[in-house]
Amino acid sequence: MAKPTERIAIIGAGATGTYCLNALIAKRAAAEVTVFESSACPGPGLAYSPDLNDIHALSNIAGFEIPPLLETLNEWAVRQPRQLLQQWGIADRAGDDRSFFPRAVLGAWLADQFARLAASEATSVVVHTGAEVLDVIAMPGACRVEWRGSDGVTAVDQFDRVIVASGYGAIGTEGNDAERSTGKSASIAANNGASKRFGVLGSSLSGIDAVVAIAMARGRFEQEAGLLRYIPDQPWEAVLMSRSGLLPEADFWFPHPLPELEGFTPETASACLTGEDGDLDRLFAQFAAVLMRDAPQWSARIGLEEATADDFAERYFAKRQSSDAWAHARKNLEDVRSWSENKDTPAWRIVILKAHEIFATVITLLTPHDLSRLHRGLKRVFTDNYAAVPHLSIERMLALHDAGVVDVVALGSDYDIRPERSAWRVQSPAWSARLDELIDARGPQAAALTLFPFPTLRLQLCASALEESQDWRDGINPAPDLTASEQDPALRNVHLCALPFLLRNRPFVQGLVECAAMAQAVSEAISATSPFENGAYSTAEQLIDLLDKPSVILPTGEVLPLAG
Repeated sequence: MAKPTERIAIIGAGATGTYCLNALIAKRAAAEVTVFESSACPGPGLAYSPDLNDIHALSNIAGFEIPPLLETLNEWAVRQPRQLLQQWGIADRAGDDRSFFPRAVLGAWLADQFARLAASEATSVVVHTGAEVLDVIAMPGACRVEWRGSDGVTAVDQFDRVIVASGYGAIGTEGNDAERSTGKSASIAANNGASKRFGVLGSSLSGIDAVVAIAMARGRFEQEAGLLRYIPDQPWEAVLMSRSGLLPEADFWFPHPLPELEGFTPETASACLTGEDGDLDRLFAQFAAVLMRDAPQWSARIGLEEATADDFAERYFAKRQSSDAWAHARKNLEDVRSWSENKDTPAWRIVILKAHEIFATVITLLTPHDLSRLHRGLKRVFTDNYAAVPHLSIERMLALHDAGVVDVVALGSDYDIRPERSAWRVQSPAWSARLDELIDARGPQAAALTLFPFPTLRLQLCASALEESQDWRDGINPAPDLTASEQDPALRNVHLCALPFLLRNRPFVQGLVECAAMAQAVSEAISATSPFENGAYSTAEQLIDLLDKPSVILPTGEVLPLAG
């Protein structure tokens, strides 16, 4: 193998950036990697930062599912001092790879792994913490990064490639003025003694964590006769608000790796695509056939034989929608505990869990019309199934409901939120309330391309989207190597792993498994190509063609053509 010569920049040292650094070092794909991280601690990012997550906030991915870095999460955990494990509440299960650890613990693991990777002898790694990247410029001959260091000094550096691994920072997304929430902001709100009534937008694990943060600040959980009880120290109440009013279901046992689905594989899914509207229906037909074969009773119960890709979600949620949310949560928790004990989860759950992986392999090839249909229907089913939450999270919610301090309501799609005399008014056709505190725990939202943080690269991406008649609101839809090189040759050495901007076209891109998969795809692409291969405008025909392209003049005087 030839000695690597490339200088590569990674923007963002959260989970995606950490996995990218690991993959580049493992493949010896770079001579030097420079990492720009806005916080003081590379590794955790916002999602797993101990500064933003109280220790009670649980992850919803178990150790056996998390792709290892230099070691697995559980291997790392068992090496930690027992006193620290006790502080984290995992002293008796550090080695259990089916356990769910607090998010802050995953953050500590990521920070440790990043630090060890940064000390690699195989690749030179330069880390800038407290660094704000101001701009990225992709050119046929180089990628330029302008950044401001923690000392306030602005600098410019040039790289062969740039990996944009920025995650869920402030990107100026539109929306109401509710406080952007983490467990920490919820607990801070709870410490306002004048606040008695809390509203939490979102009923997923993020919403649950926000409510639990308030509960911890205003009372305590206790075990009594094998049941978890909540004892408030002062009066308060909270309401979880979502469009459906459903609580997430509890995590269930499944075999790992998941079994292949006979008749529905990446190959069969790809083979049925035509590139035209209706591909979603062809994919759904394969998926439904497997469900009817492997889970016939459940399929008959929801009327799957008559179902379509558009109404499958309504059939899937119908029973829960007509049931009391708390009664369903109690019964579901009882069921999944039995499934886990017997390692016998119903087949329909396993099929749906595997099928979402199959759909993920072809989603980027769907037409805009079919993609919109998937977001409205099937995506909700897949997300509900794979985003099941730890048992303890459901136990806590049941205890809080039994104590009379928490409820959940359905807002539907027609609701209004507005400030009202130092409080908030939430109004929907079926429900209205005045809330002292409003916390937005809906999780990451898909971001429009116009909100991309680096102005010159944003201009380049917008020009490429315009040339391809793509809607800027859809974010980015890069190639498998995470570049947009098909639209603009100058972009072939910018790998776009900025999660909020991928969510519209890759709705299942969230999570550590996907972070690792993107890192692997990028590192393999880098290993397989030379820097700026086919990227320079070198022939007379190409140079003449530039005259017909819109261009910008950089402060350095260089002319930068836009789009391909």
